[in-house]
Amino acid sequence: MQQRSLLALASVCAILMLGLIACGQPTPEPPPPTTVPRTSPPPPPPAPTVAVSTDASSSGQAAGGGTPFDVNLEDIGGSGEYKYDPSEMSFSAGETVTFTMTSETEFHTFEVDDLDIYVEVDAGDTVTYTFTFDDAGTYELICTPHSAQGMIGTITVN
Repeated sequence: MQQRSLLALASVCAILMLGLIACGQPTPEPPPPTTVPRTSPPPPPPAPTVAVSTDASSSGQAAGGGTPFDVNLEDIGGSGEYKYDPSEMSFSAGETVTFTMTSETEFHTFEVDDLDIYVEVDAGDTVTYTFTFDDAGTYELICTPHSAQGMIGTITVN
């Protein structure tokens, strides 16, 4: 009988030891949740544009009817300097201007929010855009991808 009691006691002790060992083990951590990489929202749709020929007629007007005006969108050969050339422009109220914009080696924009002008120019491309300046004022010109690097300008309408 004593042997049975000892065997029963040993069995109970073994079960308790196994329980303690199992309870003392750390619970495995669940894998971290997967994250979906965020993408940038698409750029805003461009404002309506009128593409015209860059050929100028003998009257000093571009083929689209506006005064021709060239703007270089410069990224100066990888120097990190970005600018419009010229960066200061002046026109008369009521004047129609045909801008010819040429980008060097990077994508640029020609934007005047207050006038609803938005033109994209791909690397190495030339784009024309005709606009009539109705209201006098001073307007900020920006290149969205490069405004922080100083690619801004001013359009003054007298």
